[in-house]
Amino acid sequence: MLKSYTRIIIYCILLFHAAITVHGFVTMFSDHSEWTLYDFRPFMQLLFTLVWAGICFQKRWCFFAYVSLMFYELAMKLFFGRYLYGEIFGDVFFPADLLFAIIILMLYKQHFNERPTEKV
Repeated sequence: MLKSYTRIIIYCILLFHAAITVHGFVTMFSDHSEWTLYDFRPFMQLLFTLVWAGICFQKRWCFFAYVSLMFYELAMKLFFGRYLYGEIFGDVFFPADLLFAIIILMLYKQHFNERPTEKV
């Protein structure tokens, strides 16, 4: 029963990622005049969404990629927060991705449960 709740939580987080990504692309193309550095933000959101989709399909490397992206975003926010680069790449999913990384860390064993085969 815990496995089903884990899947519900993880798919709800995927829906959140997808909704924010779609919103980012819609707002980017609704008032698009020329390409700026701000236009990379929806692509970073898409990257986070695709990696979380890999977590939904129980790919362990996607868990590590998501945590790495989260640390990259945190480093950009801490070290380059006052500059344009840090403002764009350091604030993709900032408070939410920390929470999502903690959630997937707590649910890691239930979600990625692969039991070794027993030899008789």
